[in-house]
Amino acid sequence: MLARSDIVKDTYLRLTTARLGYSAGLIGSVYTIGTDWSGNWYFQLRWLNRPAGKRKRPVSEWSVSLRETDLGDFEQITCNEVQELLKESRPPSKPKKTRRLPGSWKVKRHPNQLRLFNEC
Repeated sequence: MLARSDIVKDTYLRLTTARLGYSAGLIGSVYTIGTDWSGNWYFQLRWLNRPAGKRKRPVSEWSVSLRETDLGDFEQITCNEVQELLKESRPPSKPKKTRRLPGSWKVKRHPNQLRLFNEC
């Protein structure tokens, strides 16, 4: 189990149990360490391999503020392990579709004639 003294900035942690809607195996880098206004210690992670999903609203890559009691759900991993795990978890890239102009932009009837009505 991790102790509070083990958490320093840029340390890599892996989530060992599913919690807060995230699956086990998620990797994060410690980004912020501090105390809140009431004196409670917290740390914040930046997720490195967060699944993209299909949400309309953007989702932050930052975790919520985690407390000392949350350290039991994480294990510390090395930089080499992170690189190996990220290579394995990357999905194959899909080729991007080429942009197409809408059909109304393709028609060029008389370039010098003014349009009086939109529907004509």
